[in-house]
Amino acid sequence: MATGTTWVRAGRRVVGVRRPGKPLFGESGATKEDLAQYHARIAPLMLPHVRDRPVALERFPDGIGARGFFVKHPSVPDWVRTVETSGGRMMVCQDAAALVWCADQAAITVHAWQSGEPHLGRPDRMVIDLDPAGDGPEAFAACRAAARDTREVLDDLDLAAYVMTSGSRGLHVRSPLRPEVDDREVRRLAEAVADRVAARRPDELTTEVRKAARGDRLFVDYLRNGREQLAVAPYSVRARPGAPVAAPLTWEELDGLESAGAFTIDLERDGCPFAGMGRHARSPRRALERLG
Repeated sequence: MATGTTWVRAGRRVVGVRRPGKPLFGESGATKEDLAQYHARIAPLMLPHVRDRPVALERFPDGIGARGFFVKHPSVPDWVRTVETSGGRMMVCQDAAALVWCADQAAITVHAWQSGEPHLGRPDRMVIDLDPAGDGPEAFAACRAAARDTREVLDDLDLAAYVMTSGSRGLHVRSPLRPEVDDREVRRLAEAVADRVAARRPDELTTEVRKAARGDRLFVDYLRNGREQLAVAPYSVRARPGAPVAAPLTWEELDGLESAGAFTIDLERDGCPFAGMGRHARSPRRALERLG
């Protein structure tokens, strides 16, 4: 039903989801209740990647067919934790119930900081966003190649590399870091990594921020790093037809992948390819020193 309230068990809480039958992904697509049930189910895998981090919500109260908007400072129930940032208080998803509450708000996508408490402003991960110029198998093949290039550049700097679909068109390569330096320094490191990746095949890859200057080249985007910047959270759903999910992968899985939207809200997994990522955190300070 599109009206009324249904109750979803999320850990120790039962969270109300209003208008549970409301379609969010088109008339025959997933509903608000489907999103809530997905968040409850995926929480054990998703929470390690958002817990203790300020998040912003991308809300679509009328579904993806209408205009959505970002909310960085939502009004939350008293059981949902918040944290003070320089821009104001932001929500933190500490448990499954908070994720289900996001679904009740028609918050389809959760975007998270690269740093978290107790080290706000000192990132413990770096994100390189590989954004192709177009859609389709050829464009995604270029993403796969760029992801491998990024992995090699990170390896040269003694940094670990993990890969995930963006759930949109491209891929993210993430590198766990020790929280040694501030977000400006991590942005400087990310830009240097992106420059090295793009320099390998300058006719196919670029770090040019202006879209008009990119042509048909893939954008090696380092801008998800820096002061209070956001990136889509692993396992978050994207506001696109079919309800695709930003899905962590193994590097072996990447070889056979045909699309950044290959995984959807129906995703079920026993384990996460990003499990234990923090144990492979490396020193951004040393990486910057290697860059000279």
